[in-house]
Amino acid sequence: MSKCLTNITKNVGTIYISSCKKIYENLAVEEWLFRNHDLDKFGELALFWSNSPAVVIGRHQNPFLEADIQYIDKNGIDFARRHSGGGTVYHGNGNLNVSLLTTQKNHCRPRNLQWIAGVINQNFGVNLIATKRDDIIFPDERKVSGTAARIARGRAYHHLTLLVDEDLDVLRRSLNSPFKNRIKTNATQSVPAKHVGQLSQDAPGITVDEVKELLINSFQKQFKKCQIITVEEISESAFPDIQKTQKELLSWEWRFAKSPKFILDDNVQVENGIIKVSSNPNYQIGSQFYPSSNDFPTNQQH
Repeated sequence: MSKCLTNITKNVGTIYISSCKKIYENLAVEEWLFRNHDLDKFGELALFWSNSPAVVIGRHQNPFLEADIQYIDKNGIDFARRHSGGGTVYHGNGNLNVSLLTTQKNHCRPRNLQWIAGVINQNFGVNLIATKRDDIIFPDERKVSGTAARIARGRAYHHLTLLVDEDLDVLRRSLNSPFKNRIKTNATQSVPAKHVGQLSQDAPGITVDEVKELLINSFQKQFKKCQIITVEEISESAFPDIQKTQKELLSWEWRFAKSPKFILDDNVQVENGIIKVSSNPNYQIGSQFYPSSNDFPTNQQH
């Protein structure tokens, strides 16, 4: 067991609870706190949030390889690229997101995951396991939580999804790219879970709010003093310059052009989101790459 698992009572901590329902707002808040939260003055931080359906890829991933972009567009599912690395995840109202900000020295994913699994196991009588891959699973390998992290300037955050009661059919459909066997790239690729699960399968009736409240109460107990701040809306007065971060997260340049260079079907080459080489009439050189409906196999199975 890692020595970083040692728990001690700390002097001060901070909890943020976001009521925002758009992924771009929540990612902007998370990034703002990473850059600006005073760890010396206000201590370690936990941010809890859920949002309307969204697919979120890692910083170094290819969106067309990780998700069915046409499907999520047609079904009103947001698409975002986050600042941390790692693989692609699906967010919805039945999913709880937890972000934990510390100094780099105190950054410890195993401790965080064992804490979360322990709280849920104790209160709902389930048997969650924190793995060496920094996932949370049931004993039969159903994965309910995936992890990513960002470390810079002596600071670190560890954030994770926690599937409570989500529409798993929509999740699977959203993450089933029709291009998954047709794109060549050195972009980071997600490692699909053997089985996807959620807490409601083993704890019927469980809700996101219940899980969130239990984790908030448990986090508070780790500190002698812990303030709770609720974020009702994104404002420049509360988060100076946050609109700039949100605008970047929404931009085509960040979401799509940030992708590493890739080749589709050996005849379309894309760099910085722009088609550089193409012998396919559906993709014109010099234009932004976006999946063409004419290029989808008519018998594509999802």
